Amino acid sequence: MSSPTFILEQQKLQENLKHFEYIAKETDTQWLYTLKAFDAPQGLDIISQSFDGFSIGNSNELKKIDSYPKHIHSYAPAFYDDEVKTLAQQSHTMSFNSLTQWKHYAKECNTYTSLGLRINPKLSIEQPQYCDSNLSRLGINYKIFLEQYDSFENLEGLHFHALCNQNVNALDTLLHHIERNYQALLPKLKWINLGGGQNFTHQDYDTEAFIIRIHTFKKKYPHLALYFEPGTSVIEHCGYFKCTVLDIIDAKIPIVILNTSIEAHLLDVAITKQKPKIKGISQTKTAYEYELTGMSCIAGDVIGRYQFVEPLKVGDEIIFENMLGYAWVKQTSFNGLKEAGFKIV
Repeated sequence: MSSPTFILEQQKLQENLKHFEYIAKETDTQWLYTLKAFDAPQGLDIISQSFDGFSIGNSNELKKIDSYPKHIHSYAPAFYDDEVKTLAQQSHTMSFNSLTQWKHYAKECNTYTSLGLRINPKLSIEQPQYCDSNLSRLGINYKIFLEQYDSFENLEGLHFHALCNQNVNALDTLLHHIERNYQALLPKLKWINLGGGQNFTHQDYDTEAFIIRIHTFKKKYPHLALYFEPGTSVIEHCGYFKCTVLDIIDAKIPIVILNTSIEAHLLDVAITKQKPKIKGISQTKTAYEYELTGMSCIAGDVIGRYQFVEPLKVGDEIIFENMLGYAWVKQTSFNGLKEAGFKIV
């Protein structure tokens, strides 16, 4: 097997997908996989068999799923003028991010698809700032929207994507916000997209509480189709990243140069300031501490210090665990590094 390589473990993915199939059946909800988390074609072939469709943001993502006869939802912080009509023609539902985008495109796009608006509910939920959309440019401030929602002709849906790495309690907060603030509008709508950002496949996620909460909401509004857009949770713990030791530089703490780079293959690590987990290391201090670094010419291409149970040597393989989400899709060719390989096992 070549190195560096992303490896997808098919059996683990199938286990996750069975979990989503169970939730969908128990709640009568629609599940759309969001391509921005992971989009290797071989993986999409498997995911498409369990999901109702896909969430996309542009024509490049549309091309990746054009062979699947599934529900397509389109959303982007801003659509390109030369592709918004094509996206509308191929989408079943579509959300605009701003009042400006709605004014520019809604009349034309309404001919082809069911239109919605992304709302920013401004929730106060403890979550990582880098992905907290409640603090961002994503979605129309809900107070501004509620002041003028009567003026949105042909509005059929609302789109909320306000959660990041959350359990069911955060969804409960979001649903309370919706039930409290949109009572006059909800009877007129056809659908609500509740986005992603929940740890559906984490061992601590309360699936049964999620099912009960959705049942409660659907009893109040049985006419509304509910969509969810999980991404990372679909491929959580379903794969790893393998690389190789190229050199070891003698120092007080030996410096290992790997045939990878944060700048090229592990960009999400830098953006989210994670320290990746490595297979087989010690959680306590050992005699074999190393600083792992990448092979780019950036001095800050440093992955972190780790305690190994055995000494490393050139040619050894290093395996970063649970690395498919957002790492595969963010690869670059920085400094001339080639794209990492991909394999299903």
